[in-house]
Amino acid sequence: MIGLLIGAIIISFSPVMVVLAGLPPEVAAFYRLFGGGLGLLVVLAKQGKLKLFTPHVLKWGLFGGVFFAGDFTFWHRSIGYVGPGLSTMLGSFQIIPLALVSALFFKERLSPKLIIGIPLALIGLYLMVGVQWGTFTADYQIGVIFGLLAACFYALYLLSLKYALARDRADTMVMAAAVAIITGLLQGGSALAQGESFGIPSLESLVAIVTLALVCHAVGWLLITQGIRTERGALVGLVLLLQPMLSFVWDLLFFDKPVVVVELVGVGVALLGIYIGSLKSCKEQSSKLLS
Repeated sequence: MIGLLIGAIIISFSPVMVVLAGLPPEVAAFYRLFGGGLGLLVVLAKQGKLKLFTPHVLKWGLFGGVFFAGDFTFWHRSIGYVGPGLSTMLGSFQIIPLALVSALFFKERLSPKLIIGIPLALIGLYLMVGVQWGTFTADYQIGVIFGLLAACFYALYLLSLKYALARDRADTMVMAAAVAIITGLLQGGSALAQGESFGIPSLESLVAIVTLALVCHAVGWLLITQGIRTERGALVGLVLLLQPMLSFVWDLLFFDKPVVVVELVGVGVALLGIYIGSLKSCKEQSSKLLS
């Protein structure tokens, strides 16, 4: 329980580190994912698991990596427009596209919890951004849209990873390391294509990006994965909601995010809906490298 809690708190600082790094979106994602993936490789090497990187793992790592790259591309851009708190909250709405795609294409029935949770999440979303939509700048509106697109790509990533893990019973950490490295390379290639610089502009930026890769990504994910394997599903789902909630709090504390009461109410309602909707499948979240 303590490790799971610490892991959720550590990962909640991820969007804060992205802001402090001050790097272009794809460059920040490259350093985070490729560096974090290498960190996981070191752990796997010590456990003697490098031989588990089979063609199946690499194939599905590439497939999932494409969706994960889309998630990071839109999420990092959303951070730049609306800040780390709201962007992370918006990314948590993956339960909605995840449920819809599962129902439409995989013929999975919506559970009663999802039927309750999805409307609550949508009400929360409306209170967070819908009520004030007309007062937002164009850039802020784009940031909201990017955050929701990140949630859609994240849902597709989860579905692809769920299928890959179920089909071959691949080791979760091995698959996560493969996805991280492949996604990092995809993001790095995108940065090169756009002519972005990989230079680190300052010591603060260097500390932030190293913390993002090795602490937030690698250590935080390891702690959460271990906790998911030992704790009750409902407890796991509740603790994992600390990530978007604390990211929102850090935005208020560190970056003076302006906020109104209706937005705070929306955050609370959305978190409740996401929690209820994710109860059935929260153990499957071990397959995600959390944002």
